Amino acid sequence: MGDAKVDKAAATTEVSEATEATKVTVLGTGIMGGGIAKTLAAAGFAVTAWNRTPAHAEPLREYGVKVEPELADALAEADVILVVVYDAASVLDVLGRGIGAAPADAVWVQMATIGVEGAHYVAQLAEQQGAHLVETMMMGSKDQAESGALTLIAGGSQALFGQAGPVMDAISTKLVYCGESVGSGSVVKLACNLWLACITSAACQSVELLKGEGVDPQLFLDVISGMTTDSPYAHLKGGKAIAGDFSAQFEVNALLKDLGLVGEVMAGSGFRTDLLERQQALYDQVREQGHGHDDVSAVALVFESPRG
Repeated sequence: MGDAKVDKAAATTEVSEATEATKVTVLGTGIMGGGIAKTLAAAGFAVTAWNRTPAHAEPLREYGVKVEPELADALAEADVILVVVYDAASVLDVLGRGIGAAPADAVWVQMATIGVEGAHYVAQLAEQQGAHLVETMMMGSKDQAESGALTLIAGGSQALFGQAGPVMDAISTKLVYCGESVGSGSVVKLACNLWLACITSAACQSVELLKGEGVDPQLFLDVISGMTTDSPYAHLKGGKAIAGDFSAQFEVNALLKDLGLVGEVMAGSGFRTDLLERQQALYDQVREQGHGHDDVSAVALVFESPRG
């Protein structure tokens, strides 16, 4: 028993030392990238952040994150590089300009939702340039990014995931491995985001239905609580709709970008798009009302009863 305790303590010390020695660079400091950078710094990693607009990264300094305005400087000593920018064009731009500036043995972790075709282009560029790249799509929002509670949807070399393991563990509570190819995680993420769009709009419509009838909308959430039809996400987004708090955790614009990527996959496979098109129409209407940068729960505004 005593030996076991000593081994555990030694292992903990070894992990701690490895954490402190691992240099992580986060490229992109929006809602998700900024939250991840804070989490990693709090976990003891040496974290550097870069953002296309440097001023947006500056607030991270107070969390112990080193902010570099130049991409090459941010990458110069990185062991693990997390790419958390917006779309495929941004990822390709960052990789194209950054691979040569990073150490040859650095592990690049592509985390942006860029679709299946985008993932293939990124994987091809990484291979051509000799970069070690995997993908981990994220499920979760601002709160999960800032608390290390993301779910990661992974594709790529298991050996590389082993190298980046401590970083992945620090930012997530679960990693679902989808296969050796970069792109396998992307298609699973798109399926999850279609589901997310549907459950958000359904929860918000149910809330607004009760509001329109003069009934406490919280009762809807109380009824589904603990049932087989329950979902924490319904409570999260339904709660925001009830409160009228549409501060962004996952922006409407970002969801619409992702739904467009879902459509590309469906078009390629001949899959019916009825449900997808309805979701796109709902969120597009919210964007047209000026809520593109608000949380996806702002879809509740589409369902509001006319006010007399």
